[in-house]
Amino acid sequence: MRTVRRKLVIAILAAAAAFGGLAAPGAASAADAKNVTLRVCSGSNETVKFYFVGENQYGDWGGSRFWEIAPKGCTTAWGYWWKAGQSVEFHHRKPSTGWRWEPRLISYNDTRDQAVYDLWIG
Repeated sequence: MRTVRRKLVIAILAAAAAFGGLAAPGAASAADAKNVTLRVCSGSNETVKFYFVGENQYGDWGGSRFWEIAPKGCTTAWGYWWKAGQSVEFHHRKPSTGWRWEPRLISYNDTRDQAVYDLWIG
């Protein structure tokens, strides 16, 4: 009985090693992941305050610090990387409207890894 059990365990381990070797090229697709820094541009005459929440380059869900955009300006959210092909929560505030948030998709096809990706707010 032990011999059969041992042979079964060896067969399972051998199969796992073989299939694990076949699956290794799939892990290379992780190298295809694109991570971007976000820049927000505003067409408003008001100062806009904003931050992001989403999946970072490590696959962790987290939030950024706060930034401000001068009227009719742009601000890059340096120091944070977000996964392309997914949405982030874009939280923003203008004095006239208060805090709001909306999902913003970061296009996978329209960007490259480690690019600055533009988002616009009116």
